[in-house]
Amino acid sequence: MLLSLTGCGGGSNADGLRLDLDKRDPERLLRFYLGSYLGSDGGDAFEAGVLSGEGTYRLHPDKLEARWRPALDSANADGDGRIDWDEFVDFIDRTYADARNLPPMLDAFRSSVPYAESDSAWFTVEIDGVMTNARRHIFAPMASLRSALEGYQANDEQLIYPVGTALVGEHRLDGDLAETTVMQKRADGFWDFFVYGADGALASATATEPRPLQSPIQCIGCHFGQKLFEPEKSFPAAAPDGPFGPRGIRVGSDMRNAEIVTFFNEHAKRSDTVLGLYGTLFVSKLIADRDAGRLASEDASLLQTLGF
Repeated sequence: MLLSLTGCGGGSNADGLRLDLDKRDPERLLRFYLGSYLGSDGGDAFEAGVLSGEGTYRLHPDKLEARWRPALDSANADGDGRIDWDEFVDFIDRTYADARNLPPMLDAFRSSVPYAESDSAWFTVEIDGVMTNARRHIFAPMASLRSALEGYQANDEQLIYPVGTALVGEHRLDGDLAETTVMQKRADGFWDFFVYGADGALASATATEPRPLQSPIQCIGCHFGQKLFEPEKSFPAAAPDGPFGPRGIRVGSDMRNAEIVTFFNEHAKRSDTVLGLYGTLFVSKLIADRDAGRLASEDASLLQTLGF
């Protein structure tokens, strides 16, 4: 089976497999995807010899762990020595969860990331739209938010989250948990994206309307792209309803601070490939707390660091 990958047949050669993805910024995509196969921390696929080239890229299967090569051989079943986008997606679908050693059940994930709405260590917000008609309950760790905000100036006005940060979205329909989405920061600077179904088992895609979204393929498509989405696009104003229902960030007027929205420009910048307005909302809440005379001293220092 592996002969076609090692230059011994099937039209391939010792220079590896040509990658013809026909995507904008293919190098960034390839760094994310193939870095995923370099251990728990991820890694640099070029330094590891898995990738080579500039403009035109080649994948070198002999530099991957042997356990990933049969799936790559299957993706390249025509043996033409090149991998197109559909073939590449086939390989990722078959192997990504194992390569990242993703917890197979939600309970296992929560044992190491114990998010809960009642826990003051987590910042929570409810959002309707755009990826699902379910209401999303988002959990972001307070410690990570503070770290990203404290480093905002030093990181060229980017919100960069610490390694290990998990941003969790519970998708609820009529109050019932329909699925859970996760993005978790890894040591190479990228994030892992994964989904758990209503049964708590790891899933390959979301299942709520209006359409399933493949993980990580379609997650990356949005997070690495430039398109603006509702309701973040209109915030702090109310977003118009979409074709599949209401869209909105469910916060009060005290957290709709137009000055802070403009200051961070968080959704358009998508610093660290994060699309949500978590820093914006958190800082807006702190300013509202200060105005109400209930701001903690550590948060007063944070606002001072940011210049507010």
